[in-house]
Amino acid sequence: MNKVRKAGRYLLILIAVYLLYSAGRYILVWKSVSVDPSLSAKQIFRDFDHQKQEYIDGGESGDIKTNNFRVKTDSLSTESYRCDIEDHPLSLWIRLSTGDESSYGYLIKITNGRYTLSSYHHTDAPRMFDFFSTEYDRILSSRLILNQASYQKGDRISGYVEVKEQKGYGAEKYFKEGKGYFKGIVR
Repeated sequence: MNKVRKAGRYLLILIAVYLLYSAGRYILVWKSVSVDPSLSAKQIFRDFDHQKQEYIDGGESGDIKTNNFRVKTDSLSTESYRCDIEDHPLSLWIRLSTGDESSYGYLIKITNGRYTLSSYHHTDAPRMFDFFSTEYDRILSSRLILNQASYQKGDRISGYVEVKEQKGYGAEKYFKEGKGYFKGIVR
């Protein structure tokens, strides 16, 4: 019986440590979302309704434009991104990506007026030892403005995002900066 109590105490301590870690991370790492109710009235969002979304290779899709997010690297290149907005059980996810199966981009997770932004990369044709090859990247700064504080499935969302990211380190280091407006419907 004594061993069961001891194991129960250890389990409670582990749960408490995890909860404290999660709360600390949420408070220290996640940033506050800025809210501007007049954001959705900007002309750029009405212009999106009369434009087609671009593909990464320069063509146009049949879909209405959802964003003008562009990333600029040290060599001044830009790319076309798509915007997907999903309501997950614990957070709202806004994904700015360059494609479907093989893509890279940024993921914004929003919970209770705070957000975290991270870059990601995935491929539909992984190689055997890809898990050994990890590229260093770090978000140096970000800013997120939304037209309202909270959302539910079916709500229209309008926003603006800025991000500055460092890729690589040492002699291989370079910087990427992205910014742009986006809109969509929460799915």
